[in-house]
Amino acid sequence: MTNNLTDHLPHARSAAVAAGLRVLARFTPFAEPELLGLRDVVRPGDVCVDVGAALGLYTVTLSQLVGPTGTVHSVEPLVFAHPALSFLLRPREGRNIVRHSVALGTREGREVMSVPVRHGSPVTGRSFLTTGSNGLGSNTEFSEHLDVLVRTDTLDRFCESNGVDRLDFLKADVEGAELRVLQGGERTIDRFRPTVLLEIEERHVRRFDHHAQDVADWMCQRGYRMTVWQGGAWREADRVSSAVRNYLFRPL
Repeated sequence: MTNNLTDHLPHARSAAVAAGLRVLARFTPFAEPELLGLRDVVRPGDVCVDVGAALGLYTVTLSQLVGPTGTVHSVEPLVFAHPALSFLLRPREGRNIVRHSVALGTREGREVMSVPVRHGSPVTGRSFLTTGSNGLGSNTEFSEHLDVLVRTDTLDRFCESNGVDRLDFLKADVEGAELRVLQGGERTIDRFRPTVLLEIEERHVRRFDHHAQDVADWMCQRGYRMTVWQGGAWREADRVSSAVRNYLFRPL
């Protein structure tokens, strides 16, 4: 009986965290409203990759949606991100969650990740791989920065080495390097045609010498349509806007 109870505790905790996130996403600015829209595009049994998982808010939501027959690959290179909340909520733990300490980009190896610091604490949610960047960009607002060496890989190689033989949903929030993730996963995206959720902000992508619309155009040129979460539904959009951070791309 003790073992049975122990087995059910992680699932119960994850379900409670996911339910709490839905409330926060619906009524407060503390969780992204797009979390509510995931139920429209993710199904039981799906295989998902959460790139730039951070604390794991998307990971735990996806875990509940795909259920015991699905898999969520939670990708976060900074193992020290959100230690207190990670220990308390454990959103990246679950039978259908596989955690990976790696940053996805355009090459395999090791690269420097710039981590801004505020009031003595690392702001891991604003970290980015420095390779290919022209400086701090939007992170100049921080007076202190840490350089952390992390393992890197491409999405294509990541899927091959981890036996990912289908991909239904891909989320990437990597502070301006979203296009680099896509370029490193071109074969995978063309093969599996996953639904893709991307954070695209001009202030972040400028450090990589391109524009936010370039990211959307890359997807649309491959037969995807762009939508945004508005009024409780995914609605078609034709341009990236400064008023919206997250964009969902669905294959035609």
